[in-house]
Amino acid sequence: MSATVASDLDQDGRAPTRRGWGVALGLLLALGLGDGCYHGGERDKDPPPGLPGGLCLAPDGHCTEGTCNRDRNFCYDPLDPCDGFFCGGDERGFCFPDPMTQQPSCQCEVGYTNAQYDLYCCPDPSLGIFDPNCTAGG
Repeated sequence: MSATVASDLDQDGRAPTRRGWGVALGLLLALGLGDGCYHGGERDKDPPPGLPGGLCLAPDGHCTEGTCNRDRNFCYDPLDPCDGFFCGGDERGFCFPDPMTQQPSCQCEVGYTNAQYDLYCCPDPSLGIFDPNCTAGG
C-alpha cells in the first residue's frame, strides 16, 4: 500500500480519481472501434462512388460493392436494392424495390416529386423549401 503525500492531492485536498482517464479511454475506444466506413446509414451525405447508392466507377462502369446500373449510373445491392438510397430523407419519401426490375425506386410523400430525379424526392415549389439538389441543372 502506498502512502498519499500532499503533492499527490488535488487542489481540494482529495486524492485524484481515475474518472478522467476512464472517460478519455471510453472516447478513444468509441472513436477507434466505431465504424469509420459508409454502409448506407441514414445521413445527408451522398454515398461514395462504387458503393450502393453511389455512382458507378469509371471508366468501365463497375462497383466496389454491388452491381452497376450503367443506364442510370448508380450502384445497388441486388439482395437489398434500397441500401444507400434515401429518396431525400424520411420526410420526403421512401425507397422500395421496383417489382419489375428489383432495383431501387422512390415513392415520394405528398408535396414532393421525383419527376426531376427518379431516386430523389424534390419539394414542390409551393412548400417554400429550397433544395439546391433540385434546382435547374443541379
